[in-house]
Amino acid sequence: MTKKTLGQVMMSFTMLASCAAPALALDYEAKPVTWVLMAPFRTAGALTGAAVSGLVSGPMDSGYHGGLKGTKHVAGKFGDEEGAGQTVAAVPLGGSVGMLVGGGQGVYTGLGHGWKKGWEKPFSRWSYITMEEK
Repeated sequence: MTKKTLGQVMMSFTMLASCAAPALALDYEAKPVTWVLMAPFRTAGALTGAAVSGLVSGPMDSGYHGGLKGTKHVAGKFGDEEGAGQTVAAVPLGGSVGMLVGGGQGVYTGLGHGWKKGWEKPFSRWSYITMEEK
């Protein structure tokens, strides 16, 4: 009984190894050694880029632009989006709401941007800021 069970276990391992070896060889052939060596470095760059861009740079950038857009929108609803009085009256309502909405959107877009750029160019300045490369 013990020899039969041991034989079944050994046969299972042999079958598994014979099936896994070609799969591992194909995976090794598909990915160069430099890619495998760079993966931890790229992952660390992507994580730090997503954290900084998603928590700092993205909300600041999108919050600023959202505040401007919200102020112009509300000032336009007051009559003249270029008028000084309408702009001053629109800042508390349109500017604050625009900053909140833009900041929330900036977190989401900043995380994606930081991860993507941090993976492509680890620890570069473009992975930490949300401005697009020129």
